[in-house]
Amino acid sequence: MGKADDGQTAGGHETAPRIVVAITTLISWSFFYCFGHLRDFVRSQVEKHRAKGAKLDYAPIRQDYEDFYTRRMYYRLHDCFNRPICSAPDAHMDVLLRTPVTGQKPLERTGEVRRCLNLGSYNYLGFANQDPYCTPRVLEALDKYGWGPCSSRAEAGTTPVHVALEQELAEFVGKPAALTFGMGFATNSVGIPALVGRGSLIISDALNHSSIVSGARGSGAKVKVFQHNDPVSLEALLRRSISEGQPRTHRPWKKILVVVEGIYSMEGEICNLAAIVAVCRKYK
Repeated sequence: MGKADDGQTAGGHETAPRIVVAITTLISWSFFYCFGHLRDFVRSQVEKHRAKGAKLDYAPIRQDYEDFYTRRMYYRLHDCFNRPICSAPDAHMDVLLRTPVTGQKPLERTGEVRRCLNLGSYNYLGFANQDPYCTPRVLEALDKYGWGPCSSRAEAGTTPVHVALEQELAEFVGKPAALTFGMGFATNSVGIPALVGRGSLIISDALNHSSIVSGARGSGAKVKVFQHNDPVSLEALLRRSISEGQPRTHRPWKKILVVVEGIYSMEGEICNLAAIVAVCRKYK
């Protein structure tokens, strides 16, 4: 899908901030940056004047530029970060209010609570909050199996629950077997090198998660990138890569792996999976 003139894809999903937002953000950042350096310059002149005649026989702990961002930018808006909550991370949650920003002083809790819409949680399925179906079963499983096996799956970390889950998952997707991972990052960073290696080609979406980037780099395969969520760009890159073959030798690739995400978590966009699968099947 090519991008339209208003910064949106043909599917109607916005992929870039509007020009007004980008410009105002750049102006604000530039203002903080220049004003911060101006304050550092004034401070250095004042300290130089105060230190006249004084003998300093020790080196500074750190240079001004080493913590410039923390002193001049972060502390001016650090009330936006690390906000404490006092409820389960459900669709809505209770946030503890804190005192306003005062220089570099720590923020103090006021004791007030505000009910907020949760837009920054990994609790996608709501399992972290009280659920009438899941919560009792989770507590029962914790009592029976403990908090964790404290071992890898290859040694002593496989339980009957893992086996049952993988069997049911394989039946659900119509495959002979399935393998589950305990962490999404490990799924990509460990799984991709197991699928492809040297002599293979990975064609990756431009906005794929860092776990996919990590796995692709660790595989030893050649990596090429197509435009985000764009089947036309994918087909052009796939056709060219098949015709050219491997670098220098021009031998056919051992494997070609096209990697996309179902939902791009940083953008909130859904993959155009049907069109991408159609392109892959065309060049199978």
